Amino acid sequence: MTMRASTVLRTPAGAHPSKSESPRPGSLWGALAVFAAAAVLHVGVVLVVHSQTNGDALFPDAQGYKSASDMIAVAWRNGSPLETRSLSGLVGSAVWGYPAIMALCRLLTGGGWLAAKTVLALFAATGAVAAYGLALMSGRGRKRAAAVGLMVGASPSLLLWDAWGLKDGLITSLVLWSLLVQTRARFSIACVSTLLSIHACLYLRPAAALFLGVALLARVRFRREYLAGSLIVVGAAALFILPRLTTLFGLVDSLEVRGGTRLGFTGGYGSENLLNHPQYLVTLLLGPFPWEFGPETAVPERWLYLGTIIWIASLSLAPTALRRAWADTSGVGRAAVLGMSAYAAAYIATFGGAFYRQRSLLECVLIILVVLYLPLSPARAMMRIHVWLAGIAAVAVVHNPHLTPTIWSKWLAVCVIGLVVPLAFVHGLRQGAARRFRERRT
Repeated sequence: MTMRASTVLRTPAGAHPSKSESPRPGSLWGALAVFAAAAVLHVGVVLVVHSQTNGDALFPDAQGYKSASDMIAVAWRNGSPLETRSLSGLVGSAVWGYPAIMALCRLLTGGGWLAAKTVLALFAATGAVAAYGLALMSGRGRKRAAAVGLMVGASPSLLLWDAWGLKDGLITSLVLWSLLVQTRARFSIACVSTLLSIHACLYLRPAAALFLGVALLARVRFRREYLAGSLIVVGAAALFILPRLTTLFGLVDSLEVRGGTRLGFTGGYGSENLLNHPQYLVTLLLGPFPWEFGPETAVPERWLYLGTIIWIASLSLAPTALRRAWADTSGVGRAAVLGMSAYAAAYIATFGGAFYRQRSLLECVLIILVVLYLPLSPARAMMRIHVWLAGIAAVAVVHNPHLTPTIWSKWLAVCVIGLVVPLAFVHGLRQGAARRFRERRT
């Protein structure tokens, strides 16, 4: 009786990895190399941006974090006991986690804002190691794991947000490490770790807490060995999570909706902002556009569009990769897809501002899934990316107030694009048919 090789080599997807599975020395050296590269990039960009901006905060949020961390650090140095309620009043927000962490970094290092940004950039760089571990746990090999880690560590969006003193790199790293524990650990340990991360994210970015909570559902099975973890989740949620969510729901209800332009996006909060103005989805998905910053805007902000190009390229490859990721129940695939969907839905339903900043978490997770699960060859992947970028360039022409400043010019551009696209499509079909005919002949 003969057996297929795939049957012999296939290992069943259990509830958790085997205890005998331990990191190989090569994997540890690879993780160290990925961290070293990411740390050099993150710290280097922090130092360059800090020197170019003379230590000034470019974003209002960064200025708020800086001033709030100053007040918290002074209060701690004076021995004032700060509880949750007093921290909320001191910071002026119920989401006071990042200023408190920044103040703690300043106290531990004895430095100022630059020292805190450097420490937090190093922690954000560890997210590349978590991405490397997620790739190894999914069984995709060291080469793909190294590619995933380096791409996350070199993400232009995260590099700039860290350098500008914002919390996106910290949150992305925390989410990636939590996903790694969810994928690798026993279910009860994964539940405890996820609840701790959720509790931390509720003071950093509540949507990230939703990401982790929904991602954990990929591990849930209706079996006896999952009973302890399920009881831990229910009890901790009733004791710690629900009171915090009540406060945050009140915060969301107090936000007001502001209108915007017909083909632009001027911010605003609330689900009505997107439901009543669906054209905002152009900026929500594809922004920021370079011309939105204006000639008098600080030059470093223009580098954000590098991250947007990577995001658009990942979107072009996402459908195929996400289908294969959803089928992976033992690795990070299904958990990441569930978490991303919940995170995106939360912002689309409740937030209408500069989503390209909060989108950096989705960008990194989507990069991981594309590299791990994309079945296309590099040549076919690049061809698809080129087609998407051409389409986005057409949208940008219509969106750009300098290229198409009036309504009639926008309609003219739409008509020209409408004529060019069918011609390109027909030409592509003919080329593809001719290529397939030649392949059959040979």
